[in-house]
Amino acid sequence: ALGFLASVCFGTAMAGASAWLVVAFAPAASGSGIPEVKTILNGFVLPDVATARTLCIKIPGLMLAVASGMALGHEGPMVHVAVCWAQALSRFSQQYQHEGKRRELFSAAVAAGVSVAFGTPVGGVLFSLEEVSSHFSSRTLLQAFIASVVATLALSVSHLSGEEQLTLFSVRYTTPCHPSEYFVFALLGIVGGLVGALFNAANIRWAAFRMRPAYKQRVRPITEVLVIAFLTLLTSWPLALTRPLSPDAIHALFDTCDRGPGPTRQSKLQIEIGFFTPHGNQS
Repeated sequence: ALGFLASVCFGTAMAGASAWLVVAFAPAASGSGIPEVKTILNGFVLPDVATARTLCIKIPGLMLAVASGMALGHEGPMVHVAVCWAQALSRFSQQYQHEGKRRELFSAAVAAGVSVAFGTPVGGVLFSLEEVSSHFSSRTLLQAFIASVVATLALSVSHLSGEEQLTLFSVRYTTPCHPSEYFVFALLGIVGGLVGALFNAANIRWAAFRMRPAYKQRVRPITEVLVIAFLTLLTSWPLALTRPLSPDAIHALFDTCDRGPGPTRQSKLQIEIGFFTPHGNQS
């Protein structure tokens, strides 16, 4: 009971603190920031999106929101944070006072942000090229690739994840798959695609409902965040797999489990879920 109360109360409080910071000091720091960055790179002016104030609120707000236990991650906001840093550093170079040059810098920053979030330099360049930027010259391609590689190297040297891996989602699975398991993998992919499509359809309708003036007048942003965080933490507690943060749950599901010490050793969460007995035997 004490763990349940601590999880719900502290998680809801951190989510509320994150929402309060954003509403009170930098409303432009809300959300992932990718739509706003894409809008800027398509030629529109959003003066508050990449300011130093937005950056100073985005970082602690992101930390509180992720630590609260809600179903969200740091991958999208990393793009926004990278663009804010690019905007701040561009002030020290006369070359990037030109709007076109600054957009090229933002495209490279987007690539660096994605590469840091997922540990994939090429993926970051492709994301900036295909999803965000409307103009992507060969010069911008080179800048984006260099920025992505440097960002990934810095990530590998810093060891921010605390393990011998680039990102929190890296897993070690050394056991060969049985041929029959590929059918299950394909079935999971189909089910995941259908569930994702249903979720996107519901999210579009919910977003349209939230834009109604009556909803905005009756439901404040902080109240909405508090309710969502409370319901998320309340419903995720009964299952041991949904209690921890997403990286821990992913490692418990997909890491190879050995009884001895090493990078593939059994975790406490794998025993709590029921994958193994306290003596180390598979259940």
